[in-house]
Amino acid sequence: MAIEKSLTEYWQSHFVTEPGQTVIVACSGGPDSLALLDLLWGLRDKLAIKVVAAHYEHGIRGQASMDDEAFVRDYCQNKGIPFYAESGNIPQLSRESGESLETCARRMRYAFLQQLAEGLNNALIATAHHADDQAETVLMHFLRGTGMKGLTGMLPKRDNLIRPLLGFTKAELVEYCRQQGLSPRLDATNQEPDCTRNKLRLQLLPLLQSEYNPNISQSLCQLAELTAPEEELLDSLCRQAADRLISQDTGKGNTLKCPVGDFLQEPLAIQRRLIQYMVGQLRPGKAFGFQHVEAVLELIKKGATGTSLNLSHRCLGKISYGFFYLSKNNDEFLTSHGTIKDTPYKIILKLGSKVELPGGGSISAFVTDSLEGEAPFSRCKIYCDAEKCGTELVVRYRQDGDRIRLEAGSKKLKDFFVDAKVERSSRDSVPLVVSSHSDEIIWVAGLRQTSVALADKDTKQYVILSYGKGEE
Repeated sequence: MAIEKSLTEYWQSHFVTEPGQTVIVACSGGPDSLALLDLLWGLRDKLAIKVVAAHYEHGIRGQASMDDEAFVRDYCQNKGIPFYAESGNIPQLSRESGESLETCARRMRYAFLQQLAEGLNNALIATAHHADDQAETVLMHFLRGTGMKGLTGMLPKRDNLIRPLLGFTKAELVEYCRQQGLSPRLDATNQEPDCTRNKLRLQLLPLLQSEYNPNISQSLCQLAELTAPEEELLDSLCRQAADRLISQDTGKGNTLKCPVGDFLQEPLAIQRRLIQYMVGQLRPGKAFGFQHVEAVLELIKKGATGTSLNLSHRCLGKISYGFFYLSKNNDEFLTSHGTIKDTPYKIILKLGSKVELPGGGSISAFVTDSLEGEAPFSRCKIYCDAEKCGTELVVRYRQDGDRIRLEAGSKKLKDFFVDAKVERSSRDSVPLVVSSHSDEIIWVAGLRQTSVALADKDTKQYVILSYGKGEE
């Protein structure tokens, strides 16, 4: 078949495997992953690989989730494919971690797959992401204000994770299943516009396709393909600069330093990447948002010795005698470079954007004309009157004299924390969303919305404020 020939060519041009290397196919039972498993099982001799299947039962959809696992297990048993499975209570785990269901499920699924890969002699993990997924990813990154790296979308290979289906569309995979007589499982939650990716797939992409560009998905995939080699080049140049400029602070394994003068001689694109390189070394897998990168650049350009900046991912930056230091917020660094209390965090939150928090997590503010279809009010998501909020808000932590205005009257923030049973040691890390004009507290994030900027029957536009305690 044509799809088998195309997959073989894609595999040989993108992946280098040892003869007999094990490939774990992550299979949910849906059409994409079932097609991938069926294809690779049929091509295993030609590709000289061993194929096994893995399924993570997340417990989100009750009996339907268990039926998914049983379906994949039966398919593998009929084909003679080695099968591995693990179950988890994602609803409970997500409540405990403060993550969304999607983020928690993804984290636990990949943890299971990586553990399995290690036990199978460092096997490769194959996922069924296809061209339509790639288009969604690039568009979602673009809407969030990504840099070039985000425009590359998903790479065919990253470490031991491979994506053999990026060159194929969803329609091609569904048609393959039909031709092979496969009856994949269908997840009804994928058709509910209750999360960003689903809304993008079900609403925005069809609109762009019908009104602006009938080939929008292909165009987005082409953008990713064009951007990837340029990103690779810039990343290489950044690493060369990092080798020259960045070193560990003597005796402090959790602190990196960079000479200010030499740093400022680099092109702006490399400067920004060097900052991201430093945080990535200290906090693997993490990156600063645009506003924090720009804040660090401003600190390096204008900061005098002793000037410091509290940043996201529990990082702290400081200028000292011609060097920029970036460190994890730990006792070692704070002892030698000052305390967090000396470096108050305060950042502008423009409507339609998101800011990262020093202790991890984020606050976002988005405007909508209607709350129809939105999740119910919760401690981590509130709705305000856009007109009362103004064009921008401020995210900060508590200050001396802070008060909150409630329907029953005004109260000291300190007393509110006592009543809410917030530990004294945690109070300095509770984010506050405040008015940029009056400095009145609109939201004690994760705890209580105040009576400032409340939406009412006369509200024409709403601001949706969301507090994410962990990243997606």
